[in-house]
Amino acid sequence: MNWIRFVSLLFFLCCAWIYPSFAQSSLRISVFTCGTGEDLYASYGHSAIRVIDSMKQTDIVYNYGTFNFGDPDFYIKFTRGKLPYYLASDDYESFIRTYEYEKRSVYEQVLNLSEADAQIIHRFLIENLKPENREYRYDFLFDNCTTRIRDLLQHCFGKRVEFGQVFAEDSVSFRTVLDYYERNLHWERFGINLLMSHQVDQKMNKSQSLFLPDYLMKGLSTSTLDGHPLIRETLQILPGDLPFSQTANQPKQIFWVLCVIIILISFSPKLKKFLVYFDVLFFMILGLLGCFMLFMWFGTEHQVCAWNRNLFWAFPLHLIFAILIPLQSPKVALYARYSSWLIIISLIYSLFAEQPYMSEITPLIFLILVRLSSYSKSVRMASFNPKFFR
Repeated sequence: MNWIRFVSLLFFLCCAWIYPSFAQSSLRISVFTCGTGEDLYASYGHSAIRVIDSMKQTDIVYNYGTFNFGDPDFYIKFTRGKLPYYLASDDYESFIRTYEYEKRSVYEQVLNLSEADAQIIHRFLIENLKPENREYRYDFLFDNCTTRIRDLLQHCFGKRVEFGQVFAEDSVSFRTVLDYYERNLHWERFGINLLMSHQVDQKMNKSQSLFLPDYLMKGLSTSTLDGHPLIRETLQILPGDLPFSQTANQPKQIFWVLCVIIILISFSPKLKKFLVYFDVLFFMILGLLGCFMLFMWFGTEHQVCAWNRNLFWAFPLHLIFAILIPLQSPKVALYARYSSWLIIISLIYSLFAEQPYMSEITPLIFLILVRLSSYSKSVRMASFNPKFFR
């Protein structure tokens, strides 16, 4: 019987030498893809890495999406794009319990790795977990919890790994993908799109398309390592995401209703004199919005907020215009004319520009042009009566 055992052992060693993945590794490494949730921060899903060490009897999840919410300057750092994210580790049970409570799906893709390759990833994670290495400056599109896993595989295996195709090369933009995930978060999507410039309208290459968890999962499913499938098996740890039902686009509806009401009031001799109060408030809000866009461009490190074309209509100088309206300054008509031409030129430019105007902005631009036209014709306006507010 000893010779049978000897032959069996010899056969096993030969298979392990010819097919490294045949040899059972003490490390089992997999990628978690967590489903979307109801809140904005959870609407894109999440990615993490699970490492099971059968020798040490440990089951650890490595998470690049961790930040310190208790930081006293949290909101300032977050707004300015300087909030540090870091790699953290947690035991499997604690990690999975959160997604079970939120009723979010979790899929596990087990990597098809030899013992040596699994050790490379494990050592990289341990080194990255050190306090001096774990922090990084988060960027939603280019450096997040998902892209970190993509880059980890690229760093560890270099040209040995070939990522699978998610979209046809240069066919889909970042904004298109984000709009899909925010399709029921209408106010949030409106606000985000206001601040993001033409950079998110650029078409993604194969590597960039792996910036969200679902797309990383899809890309990994057809990826290869040394010409062999990178994924050994895909498991569903927790059941599917919450059911989706389309909701009404409130920003678009409200802006169109406001536009129609103001236009109807402008035809009423008795009511149109009160539009001066609306105009002061309206252009003041637009001016403040323009100032905030400028701050996001020059005062933060969010590269996707630079060269924002929405500044053509949300012009910061609208603040001064709002102050001049009740003063009946002769400069009001001049400003109204030049501001109108600026918006018209931007609309013509939009036919060729990379950054489109989203549909919710259409009634706002139309309303701006209508109100500016009422001032560009003549400097004679309804008097501004402070008693109206008393």
